Amino acid sequence: MGVVNMKKTLIILSALALSACAAFSGKEYSVNAYNAQGKQLNKKFELDSNKAGIQMARQSLCQTYPNATIRVYNNITRMEVKEFSPYSCRHKR
Repeated sequence: MGVVNMKKTLIILSALALSACAAFSGKEYSVNAYNAQGKQLNKKFELDSNKAGIQMARQSLCQTYPNATIRVYNNITRMEVKEFSPYSCRHKR
């Protein structure tokens, strides 16, 4: 009886883990603009992207906030992605 319950629990936990990954599919990264004081500028909308869309999201934010610093965060780990971040818009015009 204990082995059957353990197998069911393992199956349920596996399904939950896979569904959590699927929920972030295509939205693994958050791309946000910040001013010199560290205040987030794009509070009214969140730009979530997959890795391929980070460049486009960054360009869009730089056009909207030309003096901003763009930071990219991994939505799963909540860590800043050093490969893309920080990015200064004012030096890239």
